[in-house]
Amino acid sequence: MNPSPAVAVIGPSPAIDRRIAITGFAAGTLNRVSREENHAGGKAVNVAACLADLGVPVALTGLLGSDNAEVFERLFASKRIRDRCVRFPGRTRSNIKIVSGDLPQVQVTEINFPACFPGQGYLAGVERAVDALLADCSCFVLAGSLPAGIAATYYAELIARLQAAGKRVALDSSGAALRHGVAARPWLIKPNLAELEELVEQRLPDTAAAAAAARRLVADGIERVVVSLGDRGALFVTAGCCLLAIPPPTIVNSTVGAGDALLAGQIAGWMRGCSLADSARLAIACATARLGMIGSGLPPRPQLEMLMAAVELRELDRG
Repeated sequence: MNPSPAVAVIGPSPAIDRRIAITGFAAGTLNRVSREENHAGGKAVNVAACLADLGVPVALTGLLGSDNAEVFERLFASKRIRDRCVRFPGRTRSNIKIVSGDLPQVQVTEINFPACFPGQGYLAGVERAVDALLADCSCFVLAGSLPAGIAATYYAELIARLQAAGKRVALDSSGAALRHGVAARPWLIKPNLAELEELVEQRLPDTAAAAAAARRLVADGIERVVVSLGDRGALFVTAGCCLLAIPPPTIVNSTVGAGDALLAGQIAGWMRGCSLADSARLAIACATARLGMIGSGLPPRPQLEMLMAAVELRELDRG
């Protein structure tokens, strides 16, 4: 029997990541595929897989097409993720990742399809699954974009419901869904730099500007803001501290899922009662590990501990 989950991850738009290797890929010409792999993906699935590998009991709910659910079900079984996804007739979307070049100059061209929304009745099923998880879960993670047909205020309304039930809520989305969600004051948000710029409606040309924007969000009532800065690392901001965590050098096989691993590491650190510094080290280690991996989840703990020890932390003043 699976242990009772401590974290529930909610994502209406999972995806199958179809990874295609093409040597010398070029648009407008004939390209021959040398290798193909299919992995269960989407933000919520990626976060859940990483949490499971970090030893955090986790449940997942969202919308899955019953015609191609097997790839997700295999992942859930292998990582002991409690499957509370709502099945609908049809297929979950596939996203194509075209991989070309050789290390260390690997290039990934991404082609993302729109998520399918099967109707309000199925979304109501997700909400019932969320209600059923309230007894077991102290933290809820809302992750991913919203399919067309779901109101941009959906996450904001869900945040309000969950916080009224005394739950901590983390949000990782973009665009209007993020903007409305932030207005509901979740416990944690994790935008990347471009998403943060869109949220605050201004260009953030350097780390100091990004830190100042994150501090304003904290002052407005969000307890913790994590800003992914790509190869520069990430900012971890609370009312009392602003840390820049810089990753060790690494060979990049794929950037897919790195931000999701960052979020999972931050959640796992909080669940363990870690300080902001230690949870930042864990989060950066998880994201760095993902850059060298294909598929879902994280490497074994000893590798993560080595990466944690190599993370550089800088405390930023208020300028």
